[in-house]
Amino acid sequence: MNDPGLEQPIKSSCETAAHTANSKLPNAAKHGDRGILAAFRQELEHDEEEEEVGYFQSQWWWFTSTVFPLVAGTFGPLAIVFSICALLRPWRQYTADGSAISDPGWLNAITSLSLALSVIANVVLLANFGHAMRYFIAQPLTIGFWYIASILLIVPLRLTKTTLALPDTPAYAMSQAYYYAIISACIYTILATMLALNAMGAYIFHAYRASFDPLTVPQRTLMVQTIFFVLYLCAGAGVYAHTEGWEYLDCIYWADYTLLTIGLGSDFPPKTHAGRALLIPFALGGITLLGLVVGSIRGLLLERGRVKVVRRTLAKEREKWIARMDEPDAAWKKEEWEAMRRIQRRAETVRKYYALASSVFAFLLVWFLGALGFFFTEVAQSWTYFESLYFSYTTLLTLGYGDFFPKSNAGKPFFVVWSLIAVPTMTIVISNFGDMLVGWVRGGLMRVIIPTTDPEPQQSGGGGGDDVSEDVRRMGTDVEHLGQAVEKAEAERGRGSGLGAQLAREVSRLAREVGSKPAVEFGWEDMEHWLELIGARTDAQKQSVDAGGPSLRHARSGERRGEWTWLGKEGPLLSGLSEAQWVLQKLCDRLEEVLQEEIGSK
Repeated sequence: MNDPGLEQPIKSSCETAAHTANSKLPNAAKHGDRGILAAFRQELEHDEEEEEVGYFQSQWWWFTSTVFPLVAGTFGPLAIVFSICALLRPWRQYTADGSAISDPGWLNAITSLSLALSVIANVVLLANFGHAMRYFIAQPLTIGFWYIASILLIVPLRLTKTTLALPDTPAYAMSQAYYYAIISACIYTILATMLALNAMGAYIFHAYRASFDPLTVPQRTLMVQTIFFVLYLCAGAGVYAHTEGWEYLDCIYWADYTLLTIGLGSDFPPKTHAGRALLIPFALGGITLLGLVVGSIRGLLLERGRVKVVRRTLAKEREKWIARMDEPDAAWKKEEWEAMRRIQRRAETVRKYYALASSVFAFLLVWFLGALGFFFTEVAQSWTYFESLYFSYTTLLTLGYGDFFPKSNAGKPFFVVWSLIAVPTMTIVISNFGDMLVGWVRGGLMRVIIPTTDPEPQQSGGGGGDDVSEDVRRMGTDVEHLGQAVEKAEAERGRGSGLGAQLAREVSRLAREVGSKPAVEFGWEDMEHWLELIGARTDAQKQSVDAGGPSLRHARSGERRGEWTWLGKEGPLLSGLSEAQWVLQKLCDRLEEVLQEEIGSK
């Protein structure tokens, strides 16, 4: 996931500073900083701004604007595969030998039409994502085609008890294709409803723009990864249907539990030399694709949720501390800075427990509902609910003992859908629990090793995140080079101890910290020094800064006497930036002013 970058304020400040250094300080151009602006333009992409805006949306509108289209683009291709499975075999078969009972021609025609409409709906949706088709045209088409595709499957499904019933035929049962049709109809209905809610939020409630712009490049990449995984699974199933002589629908089931590393192995173990040899590259490629999909899901959903939880907790804890403290003046007080630190610690703790609790809840929901599904689909095997729970649990952990496995025509399709949701869910639970456990161990070790200091600094509560993108690191390097060039140019002009050189020196230092992982939290002494350079007042300052300094800074930030600073909206707590990014922004702003003053004084 691309973390929020240096944002527009830093971009503007550094653009001005780079322009000044290039045009008015010729020596700076000798050190290779002419490409800085081009680097900024390339790295600060539109999707970063859209993602940052999404952090401040209400939870519901974020789901409708971002999650719902993402789910539709991800599960749409999977529903097409299930529709194909519903066409590959007749819906009825004899119970005795499993041989198929031919379907009437009208049933195949309706199912084929449903498949064609679902393919068109997916193509239109992808064109909408890629801006090849306008939202107000593509969205109604996608919704309409998916609803019609669902209805075209629901109608014959309803007729299975009447028109398709064969009272004079020996005992027969519904095949896997019939249950794949049910799953496809359900998915089409759910996805179409999600997109309808997305359109309502745009056109009726005007909560966001009528477009898929809120979807960032990494989120669109998740859809591409999922499409590749589904195609890979289907292709592998086709190969093994040929090499092992299995039915294609059984191969879909086998490929699913193989690539998910469940490995039941008791019902469809490869027996031919070709099948066993092909398993090596097939499993390696599929597990790699699955890892990419799971990693993207965790990064896009949980990391975004992490920022939302942190910011919501920060706002609540901030209000509590403000109510406890005396009315402050406009100084950047140490006491308020210490309160900000405590709020950040509290928010990070809440975030970890919230992430763990939500993922555990999702795990329990998937586990118990999955067990309920297998309890009903595997009636022929007389599974008790406890045995269904046992099988679901061993599947979630990808143990795959093989003592229990689905045998019914309903159980295998249900297993495919359920496992594709359940296994990634379990992976996320383990990841969250591991994060919390590592935090406990690391904090405990730091208290034992260095008992006189605080534990290792955590991520800054204001934003940023531990997973700093490579784009941010490269931009930090560019800013560092810019600061070094300005500092050298100032020294050559006899201003090596001046304010401009000091600011440039600190900009270079801070730029190196922007890409730190985890994000750095600085001590009060560093903060006090930087605030003095910026022009903000602190308790330790005995004299005011240059004329217009403090008043200018406070006027620009909107902070007047009687308002908060460290706990204010312009402080690092609620800025949405990491601490290093926030200080760097302020230093760049001040460096811009100083350079302009030096140029104007000539």
